[in-house]
Amino acid sequence: MRNTFSVFTILLLSCSLMAQGAFDNDELLGVIQSDELTFDVNVHTNGWIGVGFNRAKIKTYYKTNYYRIEIDALKHSRESRNRDLGVPTPGYSGKSYVFGRKNSFFLARGGFGQKRYFSEKQERRGVAIGVSYSAGATLGILKPYYLDLRVNDGDGNTFLLRTKYDEKIADAFLDAQNIIGASGFRHGWREISVVPGLQAKAAVHVDWGATDEFVKALEFGFMIDAFYKKIDLMVTEENTPVFINVYLALHLGRRW
Repeated sequence: MRNTFSVFTILLLSCSLMAQGAFDNDELLGVIQSDELTFDVNVHTNGWIGVGFNRAKIKTYYKTNYYRIEIDALKHSRESRNRDLGVPTPGYSGKSYVFGRKNSFFLARGGFGQKRYFSEKQERRGVAIGVSYSAGATLGILKPYYLDLRVNDGDGNTFLLRTKYDEKIADAFLDAQNIIGASGFRHGWREISVVPGLQAKAAVHVDWGATDEFVKALEFGFMIDAFYKKIDLMVTEENTPVFINVYLALHLGRRW
């Protein structure tokens, strides 16, 4: 009986070790690199084109941990650019502008995340499908939005006024008949204010060859940025402290 128990114990331990070895081999299947570096370009529903930098550690075929830094910009969901030039004014070339905008809003995001592939079967067909998720901090930068206005001084004379929004000139700032056009991107940088916040992303991740040296991947998902106060983007619309976007990103880089 004792011999039978001993043999059973040895067999059980052997099977456990073999199963563990098979699991480890399966987890490490196809993993020939340990590091990954990618850059991405993304477009989303309430913003401009963002760019990101991702540095990753490949743990197993199924799991990759990474940190990312991203530069982006957000706009109000209801703003629209007036493509028609403003009031024709001799000596000035009007530029398209956003009616009612008070500030432009730029973001620097930083965070940690993870990619998880569903199974090795997709990799064998040349395409790996999984999910990607990350979270971290956001540093928001508000820059006053400047317009060139044609203003009457009350004595029948008109002059150019290059200004940001102010309640004292609200009537002129919000009257399309007075707007020549946007003043340009360079104006307002000396008056920026910083707003900290938090951010998170979740997406479907599609990688053309998850073990290739060169990374070629697409992500489609949702992202959220939340701040401790309302972000003052528009004069004519209700502002919010939370921005939820659908985004599409192209990742390019290499593994080693």
